[in-house]
Amino acid sequence: MAFVRLSVNDTGMAQSKYFDLNMLDEELDICSTEQGLDDDNVKMDISFEDSNSMESVSHSYRPMDTTSPDNISKSRKNKEDKYCGVCGDRALGYNFDAISCESCKAFFRRNAPKGLDYFKCPYEEKCKMDVSNRRFCKRCRLRKCFEIGMRKEYILTEEEKTRKRMRIEENRVMGQGPRSQLGVKCGQSSLKRREKEVEKFRHQSGDVTSSNNRLRPLDPEEQLAINELLSAYQQSLEISVDNDISRNNPSMTDLVNIAEISVRRVIDMSKKIKSFKALSQTDQISLLKGGSIELLIIRSVITFDREKQHFLDPYDNGKYAMTAEQLKIGEGSGLFDEHMKFVKSLAMDLKADETVLILLLVISLFSPDRPCISDKTYIAKEQDKYALLLQHYLESKYPVSYVRTIYPKLLMKLTDIRNLNEEHSQVLLKVNPEGIQPLMKEVLDLNVNKL
Repeated sequence: MAFVRLSVNDTGMAQSKYFDLNMLDEELDICSTEQGLDDDNVKMDISFEDSNSMESVSHSYRPMDTTSPDNISKSRKNKEDKYCGVCGDRALGYNFDAISCESCKAFFRRNAPKGLDYFKCPYEEKCKMDVSNRRFCKRCRLRKCFEIGMRKEYILTEEEKTRKRMRIEENRVMGQGPRSQLGVKCGQSSLKRREKEVEKFRHQSGDVTSSNNRLRPLDPEEQLAINELLSAYQQSLEISVDNDISRNNPSMTDLVNIAEISVRRVIDMSKKIKSFKALSQTDQISLLKGGSIELLIIRSVITFDREKQHFLDPYDNGKYAMTAEQLKIGEGSGLFDEHMKFVKSLAMDLKADETVLILLLVISLFSPDRPCISDKTYIAKEQDKYALLLQHYLESKYPVSYVRTIYPKLLMKLTDIRNLNEEHSQVLLKVNPEGIQPLMKEVLDLNVNKL
């Protein structure tokens, strides 16, 4: 299960903090429209500084803290003892009338207005909510939000949020009295701008502002990280095909053996990624074995040629191409249809380019929920890093308004691929391992004893 961490500091800059991968776009709410203003609690800034005046006035005094050390310790402990009623993650306090973490707060804010009927549970309404799997079922997560007492009527509309900011601005300006006429004028000017924002939300609630059309260039470190992945992928293609298994009328056993070259290339690519090499050998093997089918499926999207309707790596001889019809014969119509639906949704509907697909592959690779993983914290951190890198890459190519739509859909594909993984696993259980190449038998965990 994939999860991501992100938070916002006082200046609105993104910092590292856990939250789930699928809800990443919800957490962006914190750093977009609100800029640190919670729906429930607003901390008013009692300081005032007029950048255009000759002097600055601020309330720098605070009462003497007479709290005893024991009380301080208890107070800190009470703060630390708050846990989200939805997923069990650490919570800062009440949100929408119930104790919840920042991730579930943002999730509730975005999804509660849609209602439970808007979502469907893929797991028979029995999903367990915790930090690691809360992103997998929106319906069960939203139901749990309602069960712990979160109230959707407490969610502010965009117009109400703007009015709230206006009141805060007005209170701050009015609190200055006659200290600075220039400061008051500046405050009134700010209020007028806020009023215009209200009107904008009233009459243009669906319009995209000019700021949403700006592109966000990648910083040098992000570009280097992407270059590392692209280089690792390109170098992995140099591994040559060393089998001549016929593509005509292939069986599932044939497909497994044909996929061996793809597995070798995925392993080679992974070994060229510094963050992967930093893991213990045991964790490396666990990630590759646990995610083998998912990684092969994502890789098939990269090799899919929409015009020729076949799968082929760029440097391979044309005779090694696998047509869609040949794949259908080997997989069977049911599994093939689901596989191709996934391929086309990424390659055609979402128009994911090679860089996006490679980033998705790496995000899937660093899944901390794979079996027999020891360093889950590090793996989760790396997955977070690459998920955020995918977002920033999209923002460097497309307007923010479009990224807000496309990014969650791309991440949802990591959930869809889990379902495909299960379907492929069920089919592989029927394959006779005696005809499977040793590497594939090990990676897919196939052996005679299981039959």
